[in-house]
Amino acid sequence: MYSNFFKTIITFLIPGFLVFFFCFSNTIYALPTDPVTETVGVYASVAEVIVVTPGGGNTSGGVAIPKTAVSFSGQAYPYALVTLLKQGEDVATVTANSAGDFNITLEENYNSNALYSLFAVDVNNERSLLLNYPIVVRVGLLTQLSGIRFAPTVVADKSQVRAGDYLMISGYALPRRNLSVTVKGMSNKVFSLISSDKGPYKIVLPLANLPKGDYSVFVNYTGDARTSKLIRFSIGDSNIFYTGVLSGIPGDCNSDKVINLVDFSVLAFWYGKSNPPACVDTNKDKIINLVDFSILAFYWTG
Repeated sequence: MYSNFFKTIITFLIPGFLVFFFCFSNTIYALPTDPVTETVGVYASVAEVIVVTPGGGNTSGGVAIPKTAVSFSGQAYPYALVTLLKQGEDVATVTANSAGDFNITLEENYNSNALYSLFAVDVNNERSLLLNYPIVVRVGLLTQLSGIRFAPTVVADKSQVRAGDYLMISGYALPRRNLSVTVKGMSNKVFSLISSDKGPYKIVLPLANLPKGDYSVFVNYTGDARTSKLIRFSIGDSNIFYTGVLSGIPGDCNSDKVINLVDFSVLAFWYGKSNPPACVDTNKDKIINLVDFSILAFYWTG
């Protein structure tokens, strides 16, 4: 566990945030880290356009003075609550429409190193993984980040499945989308289904041919690299049903009950900075240092 964690630290700290910006013809392409596969891929583009004060406002030479703002838009789940965080603190929440579309626009000031994060909560109060976007906010420009899409939420009914029995997986996705459910472990299996008209999905996975051992399961839109959080389970001699969930894990700022690269990136952003969010300060000493990384490593799930 620790060796994988510190390999992650080395990989992360040498190149930076694993997020790169390329600027061509006033267009910025953001390449955020995939929170599950730990690879980098293009999931959204950032474009800059000038926004002027409506109704005239303050003018100079007959031209309205432009505002500075950031805008985030994309797809979550029908009627999901989408929350925007800046430097780990909540700054805005909106409700997605019946199709799962959302848009958040935030008036801002210049910032050369702003970390924005988003997560979605479905109508069953299950959270998505956290998406991080370091962005340079420029004066007089609306920085638009569009094309965001959260992977489906996912829950399981058991933490241990009796050999030969079934595992039920459910959650929320965009309406009428093709989904893939992947079971990985001693043997691998992939199952397919389509989400309902209003977004929920449910599938019972037959595990009769899988040997005893440890497994994980995740859900994604078919053909999409971004996946849901991993749910770990085992196949053993008896069924053990989930009766509650873990909460309050140190460093789990997005409360998804797992500690992985997403949480590490937030902790690394606050390294050595003052006034860190409480969820990042794992030992509550108001300083982010190697002690906090050690605590995060203890709870590391990958």
